[in-house]
Amino acid sequence: MKHSPFWVRVLLFCGLSPQKVLLCLSDLLSIVGTAILVFLMRATFGDVDPALYHWALPLLLMGPLLAAGMGLYQTISLPPHREIKALFQLTSLMYAIILAVLFLSKSGDVYSRIVIAGSWAATIFILPALRGLCRRRFMRCRWWGRPLVIFDSGDSGRAFWRYLKHRPERGLNPVAMFRLPVEVQEARALFAAAAQKYPKAMSMILQKADQGQCLDYITEASRFFERILVVPSFNDGFRVHWLTPRDLGNSVGLLVRQNLRDKRRLCIKRLTDVLLCAMGSVVLLPLGLVLALAIRIDSRGPIFFRQRRIGRGGKEIRIFKFRTMVDNADEVLRQLLESDPELAAEWESDHKMKNDPRITRVGRFLRKVSLDELPQLLNVVTGDMSLVGPRPIVAGEVQKYGPVYEEYCMVRPGITGLWQISGRNNTSYAERVAFDHYYINNWSVWMDLWILGKTVPVVITGYGAY
Repeated sequence: MKHSPFWVRVLLFCGLSPQKVLLCLSDLLSIVGTAILVFLMRATFGDVDPALYHWALPLLLMGPLLAAGMGLYQTISLPPHREIKALFQLTSLMYAIILAVLFLSKSGDVYSRIVIAGSWAATIFILPALRGLCRRRFMRCRWWGRPLVIFDSGDSGRAFWRYLKHRPERGLNPVAMFRLPVEVQEARALFAAAAQKYPKAMSMILQKADQGQCLDYITEASRFFERILVVPSFNDGFRVHWLTPRDLGNSVGLLVRQNLRDKRRLCIKRLTDVLLCAMGSVVLLPLGLVLALAIRIDSRGPIFFRQRRIGRGGKEIRIFKFRTMVDNADEVLRQLLESDPELAAEWESDHKMKNDPRITRVGRFLRKVSLDELPQLLNVVTGDMSLVGPRPIVAGEVQKYGPVYEEYCMVRPGITGLWQISGRNNTSYAERVAFDHYYINNWSVWMDLWILGKTVPVVITGYGAY
């Protein structure tokens, strides 16, 4: 850390994590700054006394303390959707305390409802946004996160190394990787040497859980490392599940929760779809009319077309889309595949072509910003689709999904999803299936809200589209 900024070296000398300090300052700025900004905006209209609000500042300054208690400053950052949930709970808790104080003091009538409600609403959006900016600004710095030493008993170490190197926002920086020995003395010597060379590092032990182990690596590693991240490997399908540890006396159990089998949560998902469609119709209906006119002017043919797709329960559904291809697209495709073996191989691989000659000028723009799928809101309203979910597939793609297809049939396909915000056409088909597999097994309302929020910049930039 010799080349790190002076303030970073000071924090490290004091035993403080620069990552946690920066996130704490970011939260403090978001909480206090947003409240002050909303107050100043309300003050421009007059009739507010600043002296009345001075007591709220100490309560807002407690925000980072509450955040620490909710686990928002852990070395390993929470998944984005879980962090958003925790930040929402943090903001709501702070302003619930403020409202409780006003209620007990019986002086609520003299305070502006716009200041209190507006500060709460604005903080819900600004708090995660500023955290994200903080991570993007500093996550590539060498001092960000905690060094990680990987001890591998199989073949997963390199995959974790690549994953964490490409996602420094997770807070772990791999610095070394070793093969776990089978002898006790060799293991102790290895752990001791690694801990001496990387004294502030966390250790990761990748251990096969479906095979008997002659050596307790966790106990041996705990003799030398303060923190040990244990990654049991059951099988490839088991890895996608979020596990919650539960105390069972002298043992620890791992709870797997499938939210998509909870009818109450499914009702919430459906209600969210309908409400968001109703709210968005004010803007989206006029936009749809303009796009329909542009399609009509650009090329001959209908404005909409319907495609057969597989929906929930394996039933066939017909989804709406704006027409983005020439009117005789099927005939043109058949001729292209017969005349060009390379295009035929590309189509067979992903059912897409990067330079598809069938796409019209307006259609290319619509695909770039994903507005060709806007009419699918009608499918959401009728209950065939959801705003967020797996991408709807055709019958020919069932074989490519393999055993994941049964899980695909558990949910309604979505207009957007994990695949769409993670690169879309820049990813392989196997990665697309993996994204759907992960989403289905770890779904929550907060994950849907996070995906919807991430969809906006993806649509604006056209990332991964062609």
